[in-house]
Amino acid sequence: MKSKKIIKWLISVILVFVLGYSLYNVYLISMEFVEINRQNEIVQAEYVESDNSDEEDESDELQIKWQQLLETNQDVIGWIYIPDTKISYPVVQGDNNEKYLRHDINGKYAKTGTIFVDCHNLNPFYDFNTVIYGHNLMNNSSMFSELVKYRKQSFADSHQIIYIYLPDNSYLKYKVVSFHKVDALSTDVYNTTVPDKQNFINSMEAGNRIAWDFDDEDISSVITLSTCTNIKENERYILHAVMVQE
Repeated sequence: MKSKKIIKWLISVILVFVLGYSLYNVYLISMEFVEINRQNEIVQAEYVESDNSDEEDESDELQIKWQQLLETNQDVIGWIYIPDTKISYPVVQGDNNEKYLRHDINGKYAKTGTIFVDCHNLNPFYDFNTVIYGHNLMNNSSMFSELVKYRKQSFADSHQIIYIYLPDNSYLKYKVVSFHKVDALSTDVYNTTVPDKQNFINSMEAGNRIAWDFDDEDISSVITLSTCTNIKENERYILHAVMVQE
């Protein structure tokens, strides 16, 4: 009898320890998300002059403090903005594709990393295909986490436009045309040189989950947004948008 009581006591202690450890981890994750949101708010407050999205002139939707932003980091090459989402971030390009996976624009370690363009793009946003990477933080809707919402046609219909603001105070306007999943090692959608444009367009259409509402012949430049699915290690969500206005 005594040994049974000891075993029950040990099981109870273990269960209490496991529960406490689990709750502690949940607390740490919650605090981490709070800090991520705080840092995102700081970036918006420091580098966005104002939001005039109610004005008719679309080019004035965001006023970026370019001088201050470039003084912070010379790797900044643009700002990505999708209206009515949390996607409003500086875009950088490093000399490799590892640097900004876990570093913010101040060069400090950050789990969120920074939105960045593939280092192989020689002329970002003017190459036929500009690849842009961002993390999917699951329960936290920062960085590229909201791209998963494009699985639904209704969301795609109401969030068709993506803006890329440039340091010369100009902007580029894109229309979303495709959302699908690919292997991270895909040589098609991640190709920054695109020797065969029609083959690339075919790869954009393969597995597309939303309505393709664009004439292939009118495609002159594409941005390819990439983020993890957090389902399979080498699986990525891909969002393609074609340039409709400079």
